[in-house]
Amino acid sequence: MIALRGRLAAALIVLATAQPLSGQAAIGTGVDYFGYTFGDGLGADAAQLLFVPMAVRIPVASTLSLDVFSAWAEGRVEQDNTVLKLSGPVDTSVKATWIATPWAVIGVGANLPTGNSGHTGEEAVVASILSTDLLGFREATWGTGFAITSSLATAVQAGGFGLGVAGAYAVRSEFEPTAGDPLTYQPGNESRVRVGIDRNFGTSTLTLGGTFIKYTEDKADGDNLFQAGNRLRFDAAFAFRAGAGVWTFYGADLVRANGDLRVPVLDTNGAAIDETFVPTAEQNLIIGGVMGTIGLGSGYVFRPHIDYKMQTREESDGNDAGSGWIVAAGGDIPMRIFGGTEFFPKARVYIGSLKDGMGGNVSLFGLEFKGTMRWSF
Repeated sequence: MIALRGRLAAALIVLATAQPLSGQAAIGTGVDYFGYTFGDGLGADAAQLLFVPMAVRIPVASTLSLDVFSAWAEGRVEQDNTVLKLSGPVDTSVKATWIATPWAVIGVGANLPTGNSGHTGEEAVVASILSTDLLGFREATWGTGFAITSSLATAVQAGGFGLGVAGAYAVRSEFEPTAGDPLTYQPGNESRVRVGIDRNFGTSTLTLGGTFIKYTEDKADGDNLFQAGNRLRFDAAFAFRAGAGVWTFYGADLVRANGDLRVPVLDTNGAAIDETFVPTAEQNLIIGGVMGTIGLGSGYVFRPHIDYKMQTREESDGNDAGSGWIVAAGGDIPMRIFGGTEFFPKARVYIGSLKDGMGGNVSLFGLEFKGTMRWSF
């Protein structure tokens, strides 16, 4: 159930001074296939996700916009020639963004429980594997209950620097995570604070940021089930103009402190006689990469994207199962079709390794194919 923790519904606008919103409405959709095959030892032979998103932006006024996002997704996990599936619509997010002043942006968002949150045993296995941070699947839970998120972001210019700070608070409701089981699960509320700074150097820009994330207790039937550890994220990016466009080098480090999970204490007959709390794994996810633009002629460009991810994960007993690394390479070619329709075909290849429960290294290979379309009105 820890994997069912929901996504923060509001984006934090930090580093840019607020500008009037575009007067155009926009619709975006596409198809995204992302899949891995694994060597022996991980308990799964393969995992795939087929994702069909739909996003709509509606400008209500020059300083107010409404964004709606939902999707249909199907996740598959192959185990010993058996295919486990989890499919259906995901939760729908609705967000209103208001530029209250030239230096302050207010956001209010809601997560609407349109997805399937009550999983069978097979569906829970799929959700658990797809929620592995290092693998990077876009959707892993389908349903996380109703939630409301409020956010405030502000930015100012100080000499040659842009300074920004933003905060958000998400309040989540309970839901039943297991099909046929009346147990209710309430994810902890989330607080998030981000501070950022940027500076231009001619045609180049350096951006630095830090984010602190804290959760209240997750509860099962009203009792404390899990206290997630605090999270810290540090990130940096350097963008500069070269050739046909902009190139960006970036890096990030997401540190997750250990949490506390409630577990029952059983007697010799398997009956629960007490309970205790055990620490969950500490985790550190490091990401670094580069993306840019290469001219192809006739107005077309190729946008390469290469990154490296390394995750270290350690239980209280020293077990580091789940640690590993992934290198991904690929890119997209933006183009216009049918007049004003924008189309972005993209492909990437992934190679890497994960540690199994015995400390061995298990190889992985992945492919992603994605096509995104966008219309503006």
